[in-house]
Amino acid sequence: MDFDLFSSGLNGTVLAGQSLSLDLVLDNDVLARLFLIDPGTFGIGLDIHTNAGVFPGFAGPTTGYLLDANGNQFGGTQVAGRAAGDDGTFGMGLVSFTLGNLGGAQAVDISGVHFDTSLPTNGFVITDAQLRFSFNTATDRAEFGTAQQLPEPSTKGLTLAGALVIALTAWRSRRKQLVL
Repeated sequence: MDFDLFSSGLNGTVLAGQSLSLDLVLDNDVLARLFLIDPGTFGIGLDIHTNAGVFPGFAGPTTGYLLDANGNQFGGTQVAGRAAGDDGTFGMGLVSFTLGNLGGAQAVDISGVHFDTSLPTNGFVITDAQLRFSFNTATDRAEFGTAQQLPEPSTKGLTLAGALVIALTAWRSRRKQLVL
């Protein structure tokens, strides 16, 4: 499952090898709450569309990291993967997530992503930018909203498990009493 968000903030930029330090932040205090049972299957990427119509070249060496709910670095800096297409697009993405570099949490709130990169040098012009959240399992997902709109991570599973343990314990106790 993928979520695509588009931005026109880079539109009109001529690709001339400039270095960029990009904070791609969700608007209006919106956060993305990521539910990641297996963080290794999650990726976040930036695809840049140009007027090239052909291979536009690759972005230069790129690193990045997630931004926490307050806009600060969350987790370690990663070396980003890079790609380019024959349709005038090029991109970069982060895919090396683990429970360890997410602080052990399976639900995290982020405000965006940061990339340090350089643009190709070819004179083509940026026409659009696409931020993609990619989830490669059915159990991982994202919810978007302000901190007040996002529900607290569910404890229903823990409550159900606790109730089941209590019921089984009571049943076993009663069963032993009947056998004696």
